[in-house]
Amino acid sequence: MKQDLLILESDKIAARQRIAEIDQEILDLGPRFYEVFNQTSETYHDNAPFEAVRDHQSLLSAERQKLKRILNNCAISMPKQKKNTVGIGSTVQVINNDTQKPTDYFIAGDWSINTGKKIDGALVVSRKSPIATALIGKKINSDISFNNYSLLIKNVE
Repeated sequence: MKQDLLILESDKIAARQRIAEIDQEILDLGPRFYEVFNQTSETYHDNAPFEAVRDHQSLLSAERQKLKRILNNCAISMPKQKKNTVGIGSTVQVINNDTQKPTDYFIAGDWSINTGKKIDGALVVSRKSPIATALIGKKINSDISFNNYSLLIKNVE
C-alpha cells in the first residue's frame, strides 16, 4: 500500500535539482572510468582507483534512487491548514515561559533537504519530529506543554 508523503513544493524542486546534479555527476564519471580502467594493473580486480570510482558511482546511484522514491511517493498537494493554526510550512516562534528564551522553527513535510539546518534564523524540522508533532494543529498565541516545559507559540511574520 502506497503511503503519500507530505512534502513542500520547494523540497520537491530541490529533490529534482539534486537528481539532475547526480545525473550529471554520473555522466562526468565516464572519462574517469576510462582513465582508471586503462591504468596499468596486473589484473582488473586489483585496480583500486577503478573500484573507488565505481563505489562513488554506486553511492550517487543510491542517493538518486532514494530521491526518486521520495518523489514517487509524495502527495500531489498539501492539505489545507486552518487560519492561525500551526501546520506544515509554518514558521513559528516558541517561547519557553520559564526562561523567556525564544526559538524559531520552520515545519517542513515528511522530508526536506534542509532538515536540521537554520534558514532565516528558523530551525527546519520534519513534521514527524517531536517538537513539530507537539506544535501542529495548535493555535497561534496558545500555550502548550512539551517535555515538562511550558511553551508559548507565536507566529513569525
